[in-house]
Amino acid sequence: MSFATVRSALIFLHRWIGLILAPIFLVIIVTGAILSFRPIVNSGPPVARPGSSLDVVAFKALLGQLEARGQFGAVSIVDGGRSVSVMSQNPELGGRWEIATGQHTPAPAGSIDIFRTAEGLHKTLLLGLGLVVEVASFLMLAIMVAGPFMAWLRFRNTLMGWHTAVGWCLLPLTLTSPVTAVMLTLGIGVGPRPELPRAKRPVSISEAVTIASRDLDTTRLAAVRRFRGGSVMVQIAGDGAGTKGGSFVVTDAGVTPLVGGPNLVKQIHEGTWGGAWSGTLNFVISLALLGLTVTGFLSWFRRWRRDRAKTLAPGADILVAHASQTGRAARLATATHEGLIAAGEKAAIAPIGAVKPKDLARFRLVLLIASTTGEGEIPDGARAVAKALKPGSLKGVRFAVLALGDRTYTHFCGGGQKLRSALLSAGAAEAVPMWEADGDPAATWVSWIDGLRAELGLTCEVPQLPPVSAPVALTVAARQRLDDPARGDTLETWRIMLKGADDLAFRPGDLVRLSPSDGEAPRSYSVGSSSLVDPGHIDLTVRLHAWNGADGTPRMGRVSGYLVREALDGATIEARLDPHPAFNPPLDPAWPIIMIGAGSGIAPFPGFITERRASGRAGPAWLIFGNRHRDGDFLWRELFEAALRDGTLTRMDTAFSRDPDDGARVQARLMENAAAVFDWLAEKKAVVYICGRRAMARGVEEAIADILVTQGGLKPDAARSEVSRWLAEGRVRMDTFD
Repeated sequence: MSFATVRSALIFLHRWIGLILAPIFLVIIVTGAILSFRPIVNSGPPVARPGSSLDVVAFKALLGQLEARGQFGAVSIVDGGRSVSVMSQNPELGGRWEIATGQHTPAPAGSIDIFRTAEGLHKTLLLGLGLVVEVASFLMLAIMVAGPFMAWLRFRNTLMGWHTAVGWCLLPLTLTSPVTAVMLTLGIGVGPRPELPRAKRPVSISEAVTIASRDLDTTRLAAVRRFRGGSVMVQIAGDGAGTKGGSFVVTDAGVTPLVGGPNLVKQIHEGTWGGAWSGTLNFVISLALLGLTVTGFLSWFRRWRRDRAKTLAPGADILVAHASQTGRAARLATATHEGLIAAGEKAAIAPIGAVKPKDLARFRLVLLIASTTGEGEIPDGARAVAKALKPGSLKGVRFAVLALGDRTYTHFCGGGQKLRSALLSAGAAEAVPMWEADGDPAATWVSWIDGLRAELGLTCEVPQLPPVSAPVALTVAARQRLDDPARGDTLETWRIMLKGADDLAFRPGDLVRLSPSDGEAPRSYSVGSSSLVDPGHIDLTVRLHAWNGADGTPRMGRVSGYLVREALDGATIEARLDPHPAFNPPLDPAWPIIMIGAGSGIAPFPGFITERRASGRAGPAWLIFGNRHRDGDFLWRELFEAALRDGTLTRMDTAFSRDPDDGARVQARLMENAAAVFDWLAEKKAVVYICGRRAMARGVEEAIADILVTQGGLKPDAARSEVSRWLAEGRVRMDTFD
């Protein structure tokens, strides 16, 4: 493993451990800074003032009166033995009491013991989460040790430069805090622990003072508090003349010295080993750790903001946006953007669905190339932006739309028209009337660019048209029925293998477009094979579209009927082979994917499997497939089960809606495995592919949003927005039909 690989992993761990645990780190560091003042304020052991002496009889009498009123946890002797300070949650007990007169001065309202509170936060977050603090200490030590391996020491007057310099220069000092915390957790270097006595019965504080008086000089008593197991701890002050004080544990059986005292590791961690100046040193260490935590977070935040801004090219005043379903609009948008940049215009490019309305508003001109899906619908990745646009939100923005469509469909250019209406409703103004492209959009695109030059004064170079697929002659090489009608009420589905005269270039998810005759709308079928494995053969999964007419006569779809009933082995078919990069598997076969298909929506996924298997380094892959009957139409069953056995497919879940022992759909399988789905989405960063009927895809989209709510803690609106963002970015990809 190379150092670069190790360094990359260290950077990832350093960054994300720091970000995730930043709130806990800040609590630990800030409370540590507060506690560092304790040895400054209470410098040195308690020492009795010369000539002062506690009236033990009067003191015990006062304790008896206080105990009769309620519970209190600790008492400190103050004012040279004339008064006591009582710690209690009961306001009638807490505060200062004069021993001789019993006069009570209550503690100020709302007052707290800042050191005790800080100590509770520092050790357990005041929630009994000591284990969380201990784990955080180990992780803090880990990221601090990893720091020097991530960047060499170089003095630069930048936020990250100061972060690196402070981390390097103060590393030996700042390490003392997490190192000693880890040592205390593991019990390393703490020395022998004193054997503490066990009480047969609990003793009260007043009783403990009486017992202690038998063996100790309680006239020099400094403090007394409840201790473990019903015992009481008393602290005796030194007399300033060479007689040392100490701490003792009192039980019903007698007095035991609390020998050993604070060990060296604990003293270093708490800053008590040198009195006031060691406490000051600990405060400096806390400030350094606080600075590293804050500058680290700010550095990440700035990078996040910068990376986000890069997607829209800061300084650009023209946005070339696209709403693409199969990739054609995206290719035209890319050519438009490249032409504008080559001519010197300041332009940015982005999927329209990935741009927030407030970001759209900063461009003086938006050029939108939009395709249509389904029955005149907006492409999946752009649906959210149309809903997010509010009236008046784009006031002052000018736009021009090139809508792509096919007049053989009922709702010609419906997607572009709906997006145009949404922009107008949001207050944007149309710079030029909408252009509509019928079929192959290349010529219309060139004319649209010419119109933008003439009417808007834009400069745009168009060196060449985006490549358009040419017709290709394909021969039916083999046919195989995938369903088994003898096993149930199945939908007739076939594997059709096509062969080209020459080798072809294609990937799983690309589209074969077939038209039964001139003037009729073409039908698109997903490619279920890969030229990286076999450039000569294309696999299609074709379901026969059959129904009964109004007169009861059986009918079938023109293209599916031809492929299933007429195109026998050897038949020649003229088709177009169109790239569909928006639904190709990741270029890196090791990238995790989730494939979700129902019925003939399984079509591209055999190609996903064969391509990843051939790569020799297939990453995690999960298939969720649904149909009617397990025994009747589990399409491509042998291939997927073989992939499970050889590891190309990591996991497979099925849903057969008409089986009595199942009855579920793919959406239900997602929800049943919500935790695993969330892990694949949030941790593995899997790309999700959804293929099948549009209604099924919408249901899957809703299920993913629900999983983000139940497993990720998002609000429903935020979850839906996140799924919309993933659609726009390509984390969730759809290939759907009605």
